[in-house]
Amino acid sequence: MKTQTGRWGMVGSTILVIVGLLSGCGTHGQPVATSPTEIHAEKAAPAPLGPSPKNWPTDHRNVSNLSQFVKPSTGTGPSYVVSFPFKLASDTPVVHGVLYLTSGNVSGSSHPSAGTVWAVNPQSGKVIWHRSLPNTAFAEPIISHGRVYVGVGNIAFPRPPGSPNETRGTGVSGVWVFSAHSGQRLWHFTTTGSDQPPVTVTRGVVYLASGNRMLYALNAQTGSLQWSLGLNCYVSRSGPRVVGHMLYVGGASPSTVVAVNLLTRQVVWRTVLPNTQAGVDDTPLAYSRGMLVTAGVAVPHDVTLSPASPHHLAQLYGIAANTGKVLWTDTVAEGTMPDLKASGTPVIRRGIVYAGNAINGTVTAASLKTGRVLWTFNAQSPVKKPPVVSAHALYLVNLHGTLFKISPEGHLLAHRSVGEAANVRGPVLINHTLFVVLNTATRGYLWAEPTDQLS
Repeated sequence: MKTQTGRWGMVGSTILVIVGLLSGCGTHGQPVATSPTEIHAEKAAPAPLGPSPKNWPTDHRNVSNLSQFVKPSTGTGPSYVVSFPFKLASDTPVVHGVLYLTSGNVSGSSHPSAGTVWAVNPQSGKVIWHRSLPNTAFAEPIISHGRVYVGVGNIAFPRPPGSPNETRGTGVSGVWVFSAHSGQRLWHFTTTGSDQPPVTVTRGVVYLASGNRMLYALNAQTGSLQWSLGLNCYVSRSGPRVVGHMLYVGGASPSTVVAVNLLTRQVVWRTVLPNTQAGVDDTPLAYSRGMLVTAGVAVPHDVTLSPASPHHLAQLYGIAANTGKVLWTDTVAEGTMPDLKASGTPVIRRGIVYAGNAINGTVTAASLKTGRVLWTFNAQSPVKKPPVVSAHALYLVNLHGTLFKISPEGHLLAHRSVGEAANVRGPVLINHTLFVVLNTATRGYLWAEPTDQLS
């Protein structure tokens, strides 16, 4: 399958520049050096995006990781590419007509500002406000009742990896909270470990899983600590998943899925996944019909995991939510892992699990009940972010910056190169518009395009 270079190639593109040099433009407070420098678009006037959700209270929007919001709307949505001077770290929720994202010290890169949270007009790509953060911001912003919650913390280890009771994160870490309208800082809560995963906000409580092996419950209005609990594992990017009165989260050292009863504030079960040495702490859990699904990188019991090992196993795990019992395990790929820090994030729709992987660039559809593989699609490059699964198509992007539209049966419908990328975030679907974040070695790009242009 040969990918085509579309008109949205981001480097050296000839698309029309409609806005230049936005430093300080449309922002509140003091201008900073991290404003976007240019916006490219094909349309002189942005098309209507249509309705957007009122809240975005957890990563990937609901318990099944469906990265979409679809309501009847007119028009075909906006088309543009926004260029940022630094890498972008998060997916892109659109709430009450505003798009939120973070930029920062992604994957060890350096720049003058450790991290920034942005509010952007999704119709045009223009910046509304931005605020500096004291450390890296990997997590997508969470928006609830007019407030923006951003987890802060880097990926460094204060002690050599593998140390007893290993923790992750150095420097200032915690959650910072801003007014969604003005960007005014409302409160912050600091921790001793990195807070890379998105928080979850429900019923007036903020749940924060940290790199210091702790779970925190905070008052959403004031930030005051209500209670905390040891997880016996550190969490990298697996945001807490709340279903009813239960909270589920994945961690590392060891690779563990933890279930917490929020009424009793106690751990109900901990399941350590055998021979799994990476990925579970990076993977948001998907939930449906009493089942949890996560992904990890495993090795045969007699093999030591190393970056050059050809024996990495990309695996999916189906876990009973009430007991923590592993009901099935699928090995979806085997080979050398290009990046040990993340697995493909699963998504569930109508009893089917969809997930990519970081070994051979395939996407797998499997039965939620049994784990039986239904089909496999070759995306030619690692697919770490969850696909958007709509009623008629799946949308996904690989690490080479190719966007795919495939049928529910796994057949290619369309594909387009959106630019060479060092890493990607998304896609997120808001009505008929896809939003994708791509990073080169030095820059970040926010890309928006209507789905009807993928043909």
